[in-house]
Amino acid sequence: MDKKEKKIIIAIIVLAVVVLGVIWYLKVGYLLKKPEMPEANIAIQTQMVDGGAISLRNADYTENQIKIGYEVKGFSLEEYNIACELYRDGHLISTSGSTGGGLIELDEKHYYFIGYENITEMNLPESIHLNVEIKVIPNDFRQKSITSTFDVSLDKEVK
Repeated sequence: MDKKEKKIIIAIIVLAVVVLGVIWYLKVGYLLKKPEMPEANIAIQTQMVDGGAISLRNADYTENQIKIGYEVKGFSLEEYNIACELYRDGHLISTSGSTGGGLIELDEKHYYFIGYENITEMNLPESIHLNVEIKVIPNDFRQKSITSTFDVSLDKEVK
């Protein structure tokens, strides 16, 4: 084997290692990456409740949808259901369950939820004030539900 053949073989081996490394990262390494909570787009409101915390972090209002993002710490989804209810002027306009719009598991007993309501058929004004109720509902019917209530005012975003 001359020097040229050795260089070609070494180049092929290096290329194969790089390609396999990229494939591993895309298939396995990406999945090992810890999920991140989106940056808050409103002033964060937090309430401490029965050994846990509930925080309202995001709210968006567009022509077609109201979307709420909230963080829940200290409650296991195996033991509790989480729901978000949106009220406008005392009237319920939306209810979403634990994964109504999305769920990001951040850590053990630490989650970020996205609740949303499609509002294409509702005639809502350019600015609205919402009462957001986040309910932690135990699977054991003998325990009481925990409710955190937040207020948020939103202007309709035009896209």
